Amino acid sequence: MESVQAAMRGKQTEPVHPVAAGEGLAAPPLDERTSLIGRLLPFIAHRRLEPGDRLPSERELAERFGVSRGALREAIAVLETLRMVERRPNSGIYLRAVAKQGSLDAIVLQAEVGIPLTETEVREVVELRRILELQAVRLAAERRGAADLARIDQVLAESGRVIAAGENLADQDSAFHLAVVEAAGNHVFLRVVNSFYLLSRTRRRHYFADGRRAPLSHAQHVALRDAIAAQDPERAEAAMGGHLRGVESYWMELLQRQSRGD
Repeated sequence: MESVQAAMRGKQTEPVHPVAAGEGLAAPPLDERTSLIGRLLPFIAHRRLEPGDRLPSERELAERFGVSRGALREAIAVLETLRMVERRPNSGIYLRAVAKQGSLDAIVLQAEVGIPLTETEVREVVELRRILELQAVRLAAERRGAADLARIDQVLAESGRVIAAGENLADQDSAFHLAVVEAAGNHVFLRVVNSFYLLSRTRRRHYFADGRRAPLSHAQHVALRDAIAAQDPERAEAAMGGHLRGVESYWMELLQRQSRGD
């Protein structure tokens, strides 16, 4: 996961500048790779390619997007890592059944390059987040140590400062939830949940743009912290459930408005 995030790091809004074609070129700048992937994915969608369909050749794609073959290979390598495409020897590049075979980071990639989730994907992400975080907060209450509470308290203190300054709470919100998951003591679990916070980064900034939501969210975080500190899994799960219901209702209402064209 870290390698994929590193590969995608960089400015996403800068244009891709054509590079002279040729072999043995240095790896393209990260912002170029990000921008190229951001153009490749809509191209695949526009072509209505189905799983198992063959993509145009490297040469054709490089010419179409005005980049070198080396730059194109770097972008395809990222898509291969995420199991979105597969390269078949002496045959070409083929689209995978992403919904079934793609990695979770494939959804993160779409968010990184500005491709919005579908309504179905948003609903499924919200549902899976609830499943994961309800279990995480129970484990946190059972396993937390002094260092975990200190980490959570530090995030809460920073959240209070941000709210007092009238700033957006999105970053502190994700930091709090990830600190809770970290207290569960399972780092693979933490990496999975981190993906959800990466792909929802833009949506959360919109959510907290309304300054009235931050104080309520912060108060609910404090209640969660107290339940974890008391090592009360039932109380912690109930607090997390109530907290998530408020956020989920917002996203479901937003989806309904979008489907109606409001």
